[in-house]
Amino acid sequence: MPPTQHNELEQIAKMAAKAAVSETFLTLGLNVSTPEAILSVQNQFATLRNIHYGMRHVRNVIIAGVLGAIVSGAVWAFWTGFKANAAAPPATISAPGGSR
Repeated sequence: MPPTQHNELEQIAKMAAKAAVSETFLTLGLNVSTPEAILSVQNQFATLRNIHYGMRHVRNVIIAGVLGAIVSGAVWAFWTGFKANAAAPPATISAPGGSR
């Protein structure tokens, strides 16, 4: 294939790809026809990314808090039971019929 024909095919392929991508973005409701519109779309995606990372951080903090509360409750219950068992008076054995 001669170099000029190769360059023409490459240009046609680039134009077709650009048109397909532009139509796809327009179908999704995103205007990418001007440089300002492209910057606006980039800002929207950056905002969505920041919200996503923020929500992931909030989820991790909540999970850590819930697990911390569960572990703290289990340790508290164990310690309370241990103290109650250690402070209990020894069991007494009574004679049959009881003593007076």
